[in-house]
Parts: sequence; structure tokens; C-alpha cells
Amino acid sequence: MVPLRDKVMKRAITVLLAWTFTPAWPQEALLVRELASERVVVARSAYFPRLVAARDGSLLAAFKTGAPHIGKGGRASIARSRDGGRSWSGPRVIFDLPDADDGIDASGVLSDGTILFGAVSYTWEGERYSTKGWKASAYVLASKDDGATWSPPVPVDAAPFAWAYPFGSILKLEDGILVMAGYGGDLPYKADGPQTAFVVRSRDGGRSWGNAAVIARDFNETSLILLRGGALMAVMRSRTGYLATSVSTDRGMHWDAPVTVTREREHPGDLLRLQSGAILLTFGQRNKPFGVQAMISLDEGKSWDRRRRVVLAWDGDHGDLGYPVTVQRSDGRLATIYYVVYGERDPEGIKGIAPGNAFTKLVLWDDPWK
Repeated sequence: MVPLRDKVMKRAITVLLAWTFTPAWPQEALLVRELASERVVVARSAYFPRLVAARDGSLLAAFKTGAPHIGKGGRASIARSRDGGRSWSGPRVIFDLPDADDGIDASGVLSDGTILFGAVSYTWEGERYSTKGWKASAYVLASKDDGATWSPPVPVDAAPFAWAYPFGSILKLEDGILVMAGYGGDLPYKADGPQTAFVVRSRDGGRSWGNAAVIARDFNETSLILLRGGALMAVMRSRTGYLATSVSTDRGMHWDAPVTVTREREHPGDLLRLQSGAILLTFGQRNKPFGVQAMISLDEGKSWDRRRRVVLAWDGDHGDLGYPVTVQRSDGRLATIYYVVYGERDPEGIKGIAPGNAFTKLVLWDDPWK
């Protein structure tokens, strides 16, 4: 059953028209107005989504099913919408390695229509989660037929990192090199151990991946975008939970010092070039009201229009939500996918209420800034 709150919220999102901002992050004074939207449940018992627009005009969503946040039953599944996101097929598994928790955490579509998914498979000793024997490996899957079939997973060489997760966007540079962001660290794994955001690249069209370059230390989940003039910009989640940007002018080999963009507990971020030319940043809001928000930059990420932020979702019970990804349809409408967990948090499924109380959802909305 779709939660009642979805029925109540189906026709409106909120645009923030006034935003008082200083570096000290004071309490905000807000003016609001409604903006028509549509809200759709993509899948139940599904976490951590990705979204791409296929060459055939359909939308393809990937998400984790089969387990809560942590569980060896976790597998990567996809669903398809052929009506712009209003209805979705049932989930179909495309990545499921044995004795491991698997998911899709990065995505991209090349100019020839090839869809690329960055996948992670991590595992540990025994069934109950622990850091004993913990390891994580990154892979890339490719589809040349709009997601109907997928290549065998290609392992990613993330050296010098001993474990790695892919994340965010997979992009093709002007010289044909593919780049994908990720984060990783050393083994043995420690939950509070150091993590580093990096990019890896492929010089052979995705048949192999390696040549990792550090973006910033003490950052993890990272999304990339190409700036005008050929530079790369990354938006990264810090270890404490804010977002920061960094820019590379040499195809991702060296990066500027991070610049803070959001408050604590506003993460992770997704970047998209809108048809208007602005850069859209969509991110999870883990402060009240819990949900998903968005804002734009009109100067290639040098500044962000906090005064006119958009609230896409505000119905979360707590911070177990977010991971938004946005695509823009050919008709200009925006589609933002995210997940939300209702009721009590149950990250390891111990209490039996997860993953049934997790939903992957989609908001269809119009660009209010153009």
C-alpha cells in the first residue's frame, strides 16, 4: 500500500523564495509558494536509486533490493518507465554476486546511447554484519540496447586504495576518456577510518578502469559534472555530512581545495546541467523537514542560489532517506528519484521492519528558475 502521506502530497512541492544566509548558518526565515508536481512510487523495499534516460526515450531506474541497508541478500535491480516516469515495471535483478551485498551507485549515458552503471559488491565473514574480513570491490556494467541486456561486470582497479565504492556520474571527456568518481580506503576496514574521494578513468571505452587520482581526503560520495571550457567539478560528501565542491582543470588529475556548499546533514549531492544552462544540485535533507531539496548555480558552481531552493520531498520521519538523482526529459520536465524509509529505522533488518518500510520514489516537476 502507498503511504497515505503520498496521497496528500501528490500535487505540490514547495519553492523557498527567501533564504537568509551567513557563514554561521543561522535559523532561516522562509517564504513559500506551491509548484505543481507529480509524485510516484517506483518500487517498495528499495534503497539507493540511480536514474538515467535511455536512448529509446524510457527512464531506467536502478536500486538495491533484497535486503535492508546491510545484508548479503542485497542485489542491484532495475525498473523501466515508458511514460516519462508515471508508471514503472517490476524490478529485475542485473547484478548479484554470491555471499555479498551488491548495489548500483554510479551511472552515465554515452553519446552513442551506451548505459554505464558503476556497481559495488562488499562482503564480510559470517552472515551477521561485522568488519571482520570486510572488503569492497567496484565494477562497471554496460548496456548497448537501452538496458535490455548487460555486459559481465568489469572490475575497477582502484589502486592504491584497498577497497572502493563507485558513486555519482560517469562522464565522457572531450578526448574520449571516461571518468567515474568513487571513494575508498585501506584494509582492515574501520568504520571511522580515513576515506578518500577519487576518480578513475577508462581509455578503452569502459573495457578497463584504473589510474585513480585523489580529489580530496576525508570525503566520500561524489558526483561529477563537466563545466564550460572543459573543467570538471565534483560535489562531495564530507565525513561529517556537508557537501563541498572541487574543480579540476586537467581532466581530473589534480583538484582544487574543497569549498563548502551546504550545511551538515545535507547530503549526498547530484549534479545536472539543465536545458537552461544552469547547474542543478539536488541533495538529501537530513535536517527537519527531512526530505530532498535542490538549488541552482548560474556561474558554473562558483555560487549557489540558496534564496530560491526547491523542496522536492519533506515527508521523512528521520534522516534515512535521500540519495536523489535528477534527469531532464526532452520536454523539459525534471524527474528526481530518491528513497525514503518510514517508521522506525532498521538498517540491518534485525527488527523485521526493513526493507518493507523503504520506498524508492520519483518526483516529476517543472524548472521554476527558467
